[in-house]
Amino acid sequence: MVDEIDELVKYSRLLGKDKNLVLHGGGNTSVKVMEKDHAGRTVQVLRVKGSGSDLATIERSGFTGLRMSDLIEAKSRTAMTDIEMMSYLKKSCLDPSEPSPSVESFLHGFINKKYVLHSHSDAILSITNTEFTQEEIEKILPNVMVVPYIPPGFKLAKKILDKVEKMNETIKGLVLSKHGLFTFSDSAEEAYNNHLLIVDAANKYVLENAGPRKLKKVYDDDKSFEEYLPFIRGSLSKNSRKILEIDTSDEAKEIASSLEAENFQRAGPATPDMLIRTKYNYLYLPESHDMEQKILSFAEEYKMEYEKYVKDFPMHDPYPAILIARGYGIITAGKNSREAKIIMDQIKHSMYVNWAASRISKQHFITRAEAYEMEYWPLEEAKLKKDKPKPLEGSVAVVTGAASGIGLETFRVLSRNGAAVVAMDLDPNVEGICRDISKQTGAASIHSVLDLGNEVQIQNAFKEAVRKFGGVDIVFNNAGVLKSEAIENISVETLDLHYRINGRAPFLVSREAFKIMKAQGTGGNLIFNISKNLTHPGPGMASYGSSKAFAAQMCHYFAKEGGKYGIRANIINPDKIFKGSKIWENGVLESRAKAKGQTVEEYKTQNLLRKEVLPEHVANMVLAMVNDDIFGATTDCMVPIDGGVI
Repeated sequence: MVDEIDELVKYSRLLGKDKNLVLHGGGNTSVKVMEKDHAGRTVQVLRVKGSGSDLATIERSGFTGLRMSDLIEAKSRTAMTDIEMMSYLKKSCLDPSEPSPSVESFLHGFINKKYVLHSHSDAILSITNTEFTQEEIEKILPNVMVVPYIPPGFKLAKKILDKVEKMNETIKGLVLSKHGLFTFSDSAEEAYNNHLLIVDAANKYVLENAGPRKLKKVYDDDKSFEEYLPFIRGSLSKNSRKILEIDTSDEAKEIASSLEAENFQRAGPATPDMLIRTKYNYLYLPESHDMEQKILSFAEEYKMEYEKYVKDFPMHDPYPAILIARGYGIITAGKNSREAKIIMDQIKHSMYVNWAASRISKQHFITRAEAYEMEYWPLEEAKLKKDKPKPLEGSVAVVTGAASGIGLETFRVLSRNGAAVVAMDLDPNVEGICRDISKQTGAASIHSVLDLGNEVQIQNAFKEAVRKFGGVDIVFNNAGVLKSEAIENISVETLDLHYRINGRAPFLVSREAFKIMKAQGTGGNLIFNISKNLTHPGPGMASYGSSKAFAAQMCHYFAKEGGKYGIRANIINPDKIFKGSKIWENGVLESRAKAKGQTVEEYKTQNLLRKEVLPEHVANMVLAMVNDDIFGATTDCMVPIDGGVI
């Protein structure tokens, strides 16, 4: 016997994996089944996609159960606010611990078929985002009824109920104008096949009347925007730091070099639900100069429209989420890398939907008033109130020596707190470490395998960081080498090694970051791991300690010259951090303990607190130092992390 929920999972995934139908958690599906409730009674239940689920990867647990008797009872209600609707649905859950059900649950419940599938098909939107009438759309698409645009909620569900009660068995789908497609059947396979049949008809119509999906290039390539990426990021981060997604692929260049990109900047996205991320307009940049004024003008226009259309909610960030740079590519800005990537996908699909709509008719989206109603949707505003961003969300951090010891732990701590991290190390294993930490924390990271003694490699690593995230806010100069020798045995080669990695490299890394931070105009943090040896030199450490002293002196100068730009530069002085550190390998630990006349264990805990100092202590100090509420008024200082020097 076929399991009905397994069938729903199967066809939901098929629907969700087609990016021309469903983007990033969009769409929803459902099935009506018989289950036992908490009292052991057999009741009819609507299993509908729950909050946080993605159709492409959904499991059985991704569907929330609602008592159908409660949904049917609501048919007699004349109205519900969105908040009342979600409260009603939550109270109708078979298991209150399950995720919040889809906002379109009533709509699924009111359709009198076992399976219901919903997508935001590009082809369907290309036809509905026009001036076509309801009757014209129903002639183009077989066996459908068209519903005029109504925002998601109970009002839409009631309109669907009115349609459902009037439709006959020849109707295989409902097309919601500017919204998407619903198909239904008592068979999951048939509901899915009906979906494909209607979408194929839409694709055929678009192809025959608009031609192959391709924009015409009318502008030449312009790479000059690349050098201004940090400036763009800083200009977009006046209210809160943003991560940029920069796409200069052939597809993005085709869009950026087209006349359509210039014409569609005020056309709106493909669907109203995108407005929450994309806004109605994007910013079109015809050239790389005078960008600041264009960004400010965009924000001012948004503020005026907000005051005109929105009354009950605080204003969202007014700066553009999407910029199309003529001849260069597409730039999107989000609170984190994932958000910026979602916006990138949305603008690409919107461009092609608007292109097709403009070629088969006249492209027409919802009104500005309707758009602001959707962008400031009460249900989304309620989510925003509950949302607590991570402390470093939107920030980009560079960590050197990120594959082990202090660097690895700091990489992990910064990622856990929301920062996108550029992990630099000579060890190629840093690539796998990046994957693991990103998977654990959900924060983006990129690896950079490089020799910190090579200036060109450092410069290229920062160029890649800018291309990947748009800029840099935090640098932790952590990488180092240690070779312990008596003064009379120190060679020029040893001096040069220490200087290259411990002294010159932190300067070069900080110099490249300093340029970017100045261009961004949003401040920044440079942190130098110098070690206790700076203030308490020990025998056998002359070469190492002198190179660290050079780096410490450079930190003072970065603080002096960076202060007026809000760039803080500070020193931490850890001592004897052994856990996970490669610097103490190959007998160095044993040698230093012997020089002090101690056992290894005595050497590890030789401090006032009689405790081993761990990488976690250092990483958490780095986290504190980049926190403006804690160290925001501190620069050019040194903080020991050594357990107290005896």
